[in-house]
Amino acid sequence: MINSFVISDPEKTSVSEIILSVRVNDLKIGWQTKPISNLIMIKGVRGYSWLYWSDGTKQMMAYTIKHYADQLPINDFIRVHQNCIINRNFVQKTQLTHRGPLLRLATGAEITISRRRWTMVKKELHHLYIGGPGNS
Repeated sequence: MINSFVISDPEKTSVSEIILSVRVNDLKIGWQTKPISNLIMIKGVRGYSWLYWSDGTKQMMAYTIKHYADQLPINDFIRVHQNCIINRNFVQKTQLTHRGPLLRLATGAEITISRRRWTMVKKELHHLYIGGPGNS
């Protein structure tokens, strides 16, 4: 399988100096490289992945969500559902509502957190948690 992540400058030796990017295919522009710092979230749909970017664009890629989950830096990305990975830098708040646990992103989107992952997500993003019913 082709690695979709590329290192912007292979001469850099420190991990903090390496900027990871992902190659995506835009039908209008063609293949391009985008930094993952601009990646808001990845949603998996039947063996494909939708990549949502901070500039409002999205691209469908022929890789599973697991392909991306195994390669993304764990300090910046968190898997909140079987079919959704979120960039922590775009999360505004987490909360427990009557509909279940939710994340609110900087874009205004609300993402459902799976019940099985709720405890882990709440712990990882504790500084953004707003208590809900029962304040759990």
